[in-house]
Amino acid sequence: VCSLTKVTSPSLRVGALAARGPVLERLRAIQVVDSFFVPRPLQEAALELVGSPSWGRHLAAVAAELRHRRTTMAAALSGELPELALPHLPAGGGSLWLRLPGSGAGTGADEPAVVSAALRASVAIAPGRPYFCAEPPAGHVRLSFAAVSGAAEIAEGVRRLRTAFDGLPGS
Repeated sequence: VCSLTKVTSPSLRVGALAARGPVLERLRAIQVVDSFFVPRPLQEAALELVGSPSWGRHLAAVAAELRHRRTTMAAALSGELPELALPHLPAGGGSLWLRLPGSGAGTGADEPAVVSAALRASVAIAPGRPYFCAEPPAGHVRLSFAAVSGAAEIAEGVRRLRTAFDGLPGS
């Protein structure tokens, strides 16, 4: 499963699904393959884009910028919020996951409270719970670095998150 949305534009809603054998048959059975299609003009625009000689340079530039933003955010979090665990530094993508302190088996920092406090401080973060397919092992929040204007906005967002975290009961 892949998509052009994140590396091009939110309005270019083109994706691909490659499957064979039993997986393809299950997808056909639930009509994923036949029901969801992209209009031909959009398909042709996407083909023109990925067939362009500059496509590889575009992907390399996006990857380099996202790595820079990821590193900038990880460093800012380490300096401002060392008590929030960053269990994994991803090789790609546009988000970092933080484990909330004292959390585990439903104890510790409350995801909704952290998300609400961050929003009051003008920082949009996502609670981790909806992203887990089972009961999460601990409280988490998801921070995006893809949709910001750059390093200064990341640093300011982390500073505001520190302020929001300090305002929580019990911190």
